Order: sequence, then structure tokens, then C-alpha cells
Amino acid sequence: MHITKFTIAKTRLLPILTKTLSSVTQSKAPKSLSNRQLFRQILPPHETLREIEALNLGKPRKRNSSPFKKKVNIIERKKLERRLGDLTLEQEERLELPHLSFFAGAKIPTSFPPERVQELCFVGRSNVGKSSLINALADTTVVRTSDKPGLTQQINFYAAGNMFNMVDMPGYGFAYVKDEERLKWKELIETYISQRKTLKRIFVIIDARHGLKIADKEFISMLDRKNIEFQIILTKCDMVVAPDLARRHTIVKEQLQVYKNAIPQPMMVSARRKAGIYKLRKLLLTIIGGLERAREVANKKKEQRLADINNKSKTPLHKILKKFTNKKTPRYFYEKRKHEKKSLKKK
Repeated sequence: MHITKFTIAKTRLLPILTKTLSSVTQSKAPKSLSNRQLFRQILPPHETLREIEALNLGKPRKRNSSPFKKKVNIIERKKLERRLGDLTLEQEERLELPHLSFFAGAKIPTSFPPERVQELCFVGRSNVGKSSLINALADTTVVRTSDKPGLTQQINFYAAGNMFNMVDMPGYGFAYVKDEERLKWKELIETYISQRKTLKRIFVIIDARHGLKIADKEFISMLDRKNIEFQIILTKCDMVVAPDLARRHTIVKEQLQVYKNAIPQPMMVSARRKAGIYKLRKLLLTIIGGLERAREVANKKKEQRLADINNKSKTPLHKILKKFTNKKTPRYFYEKRKHEKKSLKKK
């Protein structure tokens, strides 16, 4: 064995380093981890991360400051699309809901409209994005939205054609309202949920940044006691980084295992970027039983678009040029003549 000064120094320093490292780790070892540290330690499943990537969810990354743009690897992209399956196809499928229109508002149970068609209810805490979600699903601006919480102060009924109704509930757990008003809203929501026979499903809207709060758990427990089926929708998913969104989804999914009437799979959407909206829209149409009808309408519109493109491509050249010949002299000819006149005057 060849012994050098470096090996001697190394053998002398090793026990000292091990002692110091152990003492530092013992002194700096936390007695109990914080909530943020525990949250960071959660390993979400790969399926959730793939779904977030496929639906273009999560907070967008900052643009690269370098002038050279990163090239997209086509082979990797194709592999990803194969692995994701039908998720990308669902995004491309242009399913649309019927035209949405407001037709009734109720502050007391006697003001509820008659039960004629099926209804889907959207409920959640104040300022979680219920109204914005309904607008995004129907691709409209009929539902009033505001950054200030507590704008919706009654149960609003919106008719999606003759197919079904979408019901926008006032937010529960609103801190800036008097106790009497809050109790009225709570009683109104509970009477609607328990008495409405045409109600097909309740969607509980949760802010993806915060997860299930105490008010959410109380409301969900009430639904579970009354044996009413409900499903969680995580909104504002464009304001959370993709890994944290996957962790939040995992936590909510585990929390729902306690409730027997909860649908185990929470949905993830972003009303601002329309991410995950197509998938949720497809679910709504499946619940109502109007998926096939919506597909027929979408296929007809697709055929019409293709026919319009073919007709435009088949138009003769003289018809295309006719638009320009019938009009007045184009500006560039006018400028050319003006320049020629100036040059002649100079001569």
C-alpha cells in the first residue's frame, strides 16, 4: 500500500468529521415537522402528474430569459401522447353545452321554480370560483362574477336549453356577513338539497390552493349524513405549481375516503385558462344523459367547418381577385403615382 501525506491527513480527519456531522445533525434535527414540510414530503402518484400535464393544469412556468428557445423533441411528445391515452383526445373533442340563460332566483324556499328538468348544483365557500366555473363550462358571461366574496346572495337557476339546469349557490362560511344572514343562506341551501327531486349531483367547489377547510368539512359531513352523493372540484388550478397541485389532489382524495357518499375522484379545472373544462363538460353531459346528442352536434359542426374550408379552397382565382379589382385603386398604387408625379416636377 502506497502511503502519502494525503492518505494520512484523510485518516486523521475522518473521525473528526463524522463526530462534527453527527453533532450538527442532532442539534439541527427538528422535533416536529411543520405543515409545509409534511406537505412537501408527499409523493403524488404518476397518474395524477400525467393528468395535470395532459390537461395543461398548474401554474405556468416563467419564460426563459435566454434568447434561444428550447426545441421541442417530437419523439418524446409522441411517446407522451401514447402514454396519456384518451386524455389528449378529450381535450380536442369540441363538446358544447346548450345556450345558458338565467330564468329564476330564490331567496326563500317558496320561490324555487317548478321541477321540470334535471339539475346540477354548484356549491362552495365564498370566492372559490363557482360563477366563473359555470361561465367557463357554458362558454358564456351570463353569470355575474366578482373578486369580492359574497356576490351571489341567492340561489340562481340557469337553463341550459331544454336539457338541464345549472344552479349557482351562495357561498357558505362567509365571514363578512351577519350571523342571521349566514343562517338564512345555510337553511336555504339545506332545504334545496334535501327537497329537490330533480337534483342529479352536487359539485362542491374547493380552492386548490387551500384544500378542504373546516367549513367544507362541515358541509360535506352534512351531505354524508343525509345520504346525498357529491363530487369535489378543485378550482384555480392555474395558481398552483403542478407538483403542489398533485399533492393537494392526493390529500383531498385521501380525505374523501371517510365519506361514504363521496365520489372518490376529485376533478381539477382552471376557469381562466379553460384547462380541464372539456373533461368536466363531458362528465356533466354523461350525468344528464346528453353526451350522444352533444357529440352529434359537434360532429355536424366539424363537418360544416371542413366543408367551408373545402369550398374556400375550390374557389377560382378570378373570383378571389375580383374582390380587389372591383374596389378603388389600392394605396400602394396611389403612393407610386404620387412619387412619379414628384419626380416629374423636379425634372
